[in-house]
Amino acid sequence: MNLSHSRKLENASWLLEDYQLLLHQLPEPLCLVSSTHTGQPDSILFANAKAQELLQLTEKEWQEYTWEQVFITHLSGRALRICLQEFTTGDGNLYFIVTLSDATDYVETKEKLRIMSSEFESLFKYNSHIVYTINQQGMITNFNDAGLRRLGYSKEEMLGMHFQEVILKEDSIRTQTYFDEVLKGNVQTFQIRIKDKSGFFFPIEVTAVPIKIDGHVTGVISTAQDISARLEMEEKLKDSEESYRALFEYNVDPVITYDLEGRFLAFNKATEEILGADQQQLIGQPFLPYIEEELRELTWHHFQQVLKGKPYQYETRAVNAKGETISLHITLIPVFVKGELTSIHCIGKDITIRKNHDQMMHYLAYHDNLTGLGNQRLFNEKLKKWLKEETGKELGLWILDLDRFKFINDNLGHEAGDRLITSFGERLQSAVGSKGTVYRYGGDEFAVLTPGLSEIATKLLAVEVTSALSKPYDIDGFSTILTASVGISLYPRHGREERTLIRAADHAMYHAKKHGRNMFQLYTTDTEGLAKTDLRMEALLHKALENNEFVLFYQPQYHAESGKIHGIEALIRWNSPELGMVPPSAFIPLAEETGLIVAIGEWVIEEACRQNKAWQDQGFPATPIAVNMSLRQFYQADLLETIKGILKKTGLGPRCLMLEITETIAMQEDIAADILQQIKELGVRIAMDDFGTGYSSLKYLQTFSIDHIKIDKAFTDKLHTKEGRAIIATIISLGHHLDMTVIAEGVETPKQVQELKDLGCDVFQGYYFSRPLAPADLVDQLFG
Repeated sequence: MNLSHSRKLENASWLLEDYQLLLHQLPEPLCLVSSTHTGQPDSILFANAKAQELLQLTEKEWQEYTWEQVFITHLSGRALRICLQEFTTGDGNLYFIVTLSDATDYVETKEKLRIMSSEFESLFKYNSHIVYTINQQGMITNFNDAGLRRLGYSKEEMLGMHFQEVILKEDSIRTQTYFDEVLKGNVQTFQIRIKDKSGFFFPIEVTAVPIKIDGHVTGVISTAQDISARLEMEEKLKDSEESYRALFEYNVDPVITYDLEGRFLAFNKATEEILGADQQQLIGQPFLPYIEEELRELTWHHFQQVLKGKPYQYETRAVNAKGETISLHITLIPVFVKGELTSIHCIGKDITIRKNHDQMMHYLAYHDNLTGLGNQRLFNEKLKKWLKEETGKELGLWILDLDRFKFINDNLGHEAGDRLITSFGERLQSAVGSKGTVYRYGGDEFAVLTPGLSEIATKLLAVEVTSALSKPYDIDGFSTILTASVGISLYPRHGREERTLIRAADHAMYHAKKHGRNMFQLYTTDTEGLAKTDLRMEALLHKALENNEFVLFYQPQYHAESGKIHGIEALIRWNSPELGMVPPSAFIPLAEETGLIVAIGEWVIEEACRQNKAWQDQGFPATPIAVNMSLRQFYQADLLETIKGILKKTGLGPRCLMLEITETIAMQEDIAADILQQIKELGVRIAMDDFGTGYSSLKYLQTFSIDHIKIDKAFTDKLHTKEGRAIIATIISLGHHLDMTVIAEGVETPKQVQELKDLGCDVFQGYYFSRPLAPADLVDQLFG
């Protein structure tokens, strides 16, 4: 205790004595406080029991502290209500009677009320939604700024307005019901439509809360949120959901939801239809058993890719309950919920028709649509692949060119020609069998690849194939022969590259065609030289007619009994400046292949007629002149007009012209018979050349208007044999019975002359009597 404080207590001793009892008995906490020289409270001189209790000080403690120390040390965090009353003693000293009361609870309550009031004011004033209060009569008593802005009213306009004034009429009764419920103390949440000052209605969601004072509802406070955007979003979501449902339920394609293990969670009707299974069979089951067995591993690998979180597409094939295979294009879409992959959406597109179409297009791209055989494109690709792999095995490459097909096609018609090509392809494929693959190389050419066959085995197979191909074909009841010239090259002997092997086989085929057709030829360097010669010859042949390089030689025919001249056969030669004198056997087949034979044949007829008329004009006897006619020439559309024109142009009588045809005209019996009849009506004679070597029946002698039969040299050469003599005797007898003159070709010996006379042959032609002669030489020999 300090000295100053002690003196103050001594001075106040009278107070202690007079008021101690009184102050201790008062129910209020009281203190007696001295003052400083400036008149401010200084030291606590006395505190009654209530004050000591309030201040939580003992008598000793309060005597040791100043006024400030007591409040700083012991009253921190507490609130006191203090009332100071001044009084002055007789000695002039100033003292304070201090009345104390604990105001901590009051202050805290007041602070809480202040805070709550501030929070409520913030909630009401700064709320972005509409906030308003309504009294029990439904009158608006307060409205926040955000609400005023949204509705377009001022606060003065809004206060005192009944809430029903801003509500859509259709929602009025319902809103009143909600209001009445809130007045009963029940919180209500509902949606209504209100209008702004301009009359525009919009939807709000209202939460109405009763205002209670002392347990009584005195009004309503409400918050309202403009839900236009939300309802629009909900509508869009609804539309989206309906669209999704439509996409899912009514999609013509399968739409499926899988779990992450590939099990069915949901699917649409199209899925059931395409798989032939219902919901009970599919839900919870894995999809993999419905995939074609050989594709399951690959399809599961595809499915795993979508688990990486990105859409994935692939193609596969499913097998439904009926065992039908369906080609599918699959689109997998990962489904995320809160960032976690939960399931897989699958959209399947049935591409079976498209796949079949693609396969058909691929088939058509690589196969001949007439024969069904692989085409040239497939042939080239297979050959390239085989050469690239180079297995070490041998390979035979065949090129087959049909003999005289163009003529047959032109005259039988394209439809019959197509059937003939088809039959030929079938027979070729059957003959080759499992030893090779047949392709239609293009037009009237075929190709064959025979891998793994040795040279000897290839030749043996070629013999079998050409033999099978040369047998007659029956086309609409008509029997015809269609042969092929075959060229073969061997890998690696004749080359290791595609072009080299094809060229070698081509050259070999040319050689086979050059040397008689209906045969095969293995490639050699000689065949390539001959092929090159043929190409050169073809180029020269095109110019030969224009350059007047063709000449006619004439071979006389004699009566067997009288030895007099019977007729003359005109035989063509090609006097080429580059090739020399070319025999018909060297260029006639090429002329037939190229189509030049028609123009050349017309020139032969005209030149023979001109020469014969020239001889007659010189005074020589009128003698028939015979001209060979090719099959192509015979069936040309303007044949009759051409013959008429030549006869008229040259002035030769028709009885002095004889056209020699072969049995091959019988391939179109009705047409041939009609043409021959018209030729006969012109007065021109007809001879059947090379009789017995063709492919027709003997019945055609009766059908056709034939004047002469010519026995082929092949039979004359065999006259010394029993069989040859019998055949010639039969031909002569047949001709005579049909009133035809029989001419024997190739008569070269006196013995043949005598034997033919003995058999009754009418006319002889051959080297025994005369070789083919130039016009001047023939005149010298016949007419001196």
